[in-house]
Amino acid sequence: MISSLFYFFFLFILSVTPSLIWLNYYLKKDSDLEPRRWLIIAFWSGIFITIIVGVVENSVFGEWIEIPANQDLKNIVFFLFLPFLEEVGKFVATFFSTFKNPHFRDETTDPIIYAITAGLGFAAAENLKVCFSVLQENMILLDWQSLLNFSLPASVINSLIITIFIRLISAVFLHASSCAVFGYFWAIGRILKKNRNVVIGLIVFGIIMASLLHSCYNYLIMKTSENIYFAFGVAALLIISNYIISRAYKQVESYQKYYGV
Repeated sequence: MISSLFYFFFLFILSVTPSLIWLNYYLKKDSDLEPRRWLIIAFWSGIFITIIVGVVENSVFGEWIEIPANQDLKNIVFFLFLPFLEEVGKFVATFFSTFKNPHFRDETTDPIIYAITAGLGFAAAENLKVCFSVLQENMILLDWQSLLNFSLPASVINSLIITIFIRLISAVFLHASSCAVFGYFWAIGRILKKNRNVVIGLIVFGIIMASLLHSCYNYLIMKTSENIYFAFGVAALLIISNYIISRAYKQVESYQKYYGV
């Protein structure tokens, strides 16, 4: 039982660490650090929304994906519907975790910071799901009988570490970047202080743009499995998006002393 608890702890730490690394990176950009309590709430909201998104994905698209002949339909779901659904989910997590947060309205950059935090919570939950997929691929099936009595061979641990490291520099970074996109448009809407419809329109546009970034990433990842050279396309997409987001963040930050929120 002790060994099983240790392995569960190992899987949890392995899943959360990439998100915490990127969260530390982005929080260093924030000149006035947000209260830790509210960041934790946003992070766990991202984790919780992953469960809801997963249920919706399985209930709405599960039967479509399982039909062998529907490859084109699978691609449409993978490239369009799933990215949009996940970005909507991350926005919902950000919105509800900041709804009563008084600190969410004192800086122009708050929508970006909290959106990234929720997105990294989402990525942490996905990492844990990927870890269990790796266990399943290695014929380690966890059920109620084996839940408290299992162990991980060294080869499986190596596979888990390599998989999560790849996600650290790819999928986890992507989730933070896509959230920063809709967070940026959300922040612009607040800065403009226009009517509610304009703010909602900017947020919807931001979610669509974040979904397009996510879709491009999914496409390149799929092509990488066919040709390793597409990995350079993934790297280029993430580097360019990070550069644009960094510039956008500085732009929004510069508006603080002129416009406030």
